[in-house]
Amino acid sequence: MASYSNITPGTSRHHRHQETVYKVGIYGWRKRCLYLLILVLTSVIIVNVALTVWILRVMNFTMSGIGKLQFTKTGIKIGGEAEFLKTLYASEIKSKADKNLVLQSATNVTINARNGLENTTKGRLIIGPKHLVSYNERFVIYDTKDKMLFYADENEVIIGAKKVTFTGSEGTAFEGPVQTPLVTSVPGQDLRLESLTSNLVIESPQSVSLSSPIGQVSLSCFNDINLHSRQGKISLDAASIAMKNLPESAPGSSNNADVFELCACQNGRLFLAPPTSGCRATADFCD
Repeated sequence: MASYSNITPGTSRHHRHQETVYKVGIYGWRKRCLYLLILVLTSVIIVNVALTVWILRVMNFTMSGIGKLQFTKTGIKIGGEAEFLKTLYASEIKSKADKNLVLQSATNVTINARNGLENTTKGRLIIGPKHLVSYNERFVIYDTKDKMLFYADENEVIIGAKKVTFTGSEGTAFEGPVQTPLVTSVPGQDLRLESLTSNLVIESPQSVSLSSPIGQVSLSCFNDINLHSRQGKISLDAASIAMKNLPESAPGSSNNADVFELCACQNGRLFLAPPTSGCRATADFCD
């Protein structure tokens, strides 16, 4: 409390006409409200500090990261499972040397590639619950020795493996030509090459070999079977060669003989003739 005195000019200090006292400060209910406000603010500050310390301890905040999320010079390292609610952009994703990398999604996993302008290209890989779809100009698979195992583009498909096995119960259908050095069947099963509505052509720049070590080779068609060699010969090597249903030049004249002469017309048509008459036939027969 401070005291102030009013002294009339020209009078002595000992002669005071009037003295007024003013009280300076906060008293009563205002003082109690101020103390209460300070106490509440102090309590709020203490609670906030406690919550901040608790969050730091629960989230495991450190100078290098947050919990299992560590920030390194080369990128971000996650020690456990991570869930991304939206798109993830990264130049490289890899796991530890002794751990598997697992990508999971409720619907599908889509991987897109970007060009130098940071624009999304047409190359992408979509893995869904029932399908695997890849969009790109080329699709190549290499082994660990950097050898190409599979190549596919708009013009051709190349399989670089030493052996390709098709296990379909109904066989394998090819709409275009197939180029391969060897076609074999599974041991114990037949090999069948057929064309249901068109021609079946087998070509080779050097030689064509049809062999069956313990079975038989059968060629059948609706029209003609043509064996053509531009340079060289066609060899039939077997213990016996049987040509059935060859026509006879003079039917009924052989008297049911078991031996005939095998003859050929000028146009290459084969026929049978009795051994006594020789290879004689009319022009109409050869035509």
